[in-house]
Amino acid sequence: MSNLYSILQSTGAVAATHSGSFHADDVLAAATLRLVNPALPILRTRDQEQLDAADILFDVGRVFDPATCRFDHHQLEYKEARENGIPYSSFGLVWRELGAELCESEAAASRVDRWLVQGVDAMDCGITLSKETLPVTLMSISTVLGGFNPGWQDVTSTEARNEAFERAISMATVVLKNTIRDANGFEKARAAVAQGILLEAGRVLVLEHDVPWKDAVLGSNEYEHLLYVISPDAQAKWHVTAVPDHAGSFNNRKSLPSAWAGLDGEELDAVVGMKGCVFCHRGRFVAGHKTKDGAIEMARLALQD
Repeated sequence: MSNLYSILQSTGAVAATHSGSFHADDVLAAATLRLVNPALPILRTRDQEQLDAADILFDVGRVFDPATCRFDHHQLEYKEARENGIPYSSFGLVWRELGAELCESEAAASRVDRWLVQGVDAMDCGITLSKETLPVTLMSISTVLGGFNPGWQDVTSTEARNEAFERAISMATVVLKNTIRDANGFEKARAAVAQGILLEAGRVLVLEHDVPWKDAVLGSNEYEHLLYVISPDAQAKWHVTAVPDHAGSFNNRKSLPSAWAGLDGEELDAVVGMKGCVFCHRGRFVAGHKTKDGAIEMARLALQD
């Protein structure tokens, strides 16, 4: 358990950050602290005496010292960065201390860091993660949370800006909780995938639950010959899903038969040669059947195509 976690659980702990405009890194750092202690007071100020008196200080103070719960990243001598070169902002520093406690495993905490924290840290530290390829500006969590600040044309008081900060924290908390839930789910999904049944010489995998399987499948040599995954959906149908050739790809190791593409119901039944077919996506990456056995048979027929 980190020193920060212990301080957060103590009675009367107070955190502080800078006043004025806020950004995604300090909002999400605050949301992370509040996940441990929902009642934590967060003072927003530039008064040095008040900052020094805080039990926890983040995104201000020009000191990084986890032992005294100081988490700033603006000082010239600051060098904290991940192996991939992305520096830690206040959000990343706080998450590094609390992530494993808030998640159910180090692996899930690391996944949250990759999915959410690193992007916020990179933007706050002026690191470009990708080149813009479209003539549009894409929304990010950083711009969404930054949008809670009053506009330049608004005349606002310190109280109004602090209220906006709290509203931003409320939204950030929802985003953070959802990300933690999904990261934990991905780690648990690995166990569910391992319990699946391999058929057809390892080319078909049957799962009893609808779980995110791609991460586990594409990251293991055990499934190097796998072409189709069969799993149920929320409407009690069974899907036959083509395995992509790599993570993030829309290309499949073996697409479903071209004759099935875009068909559904009786029309698909006639082409497949069996009853109970539901649909086949025109992209040929997923099809459905009313029963598990029917989905298995569709996969077997697709292998023969």
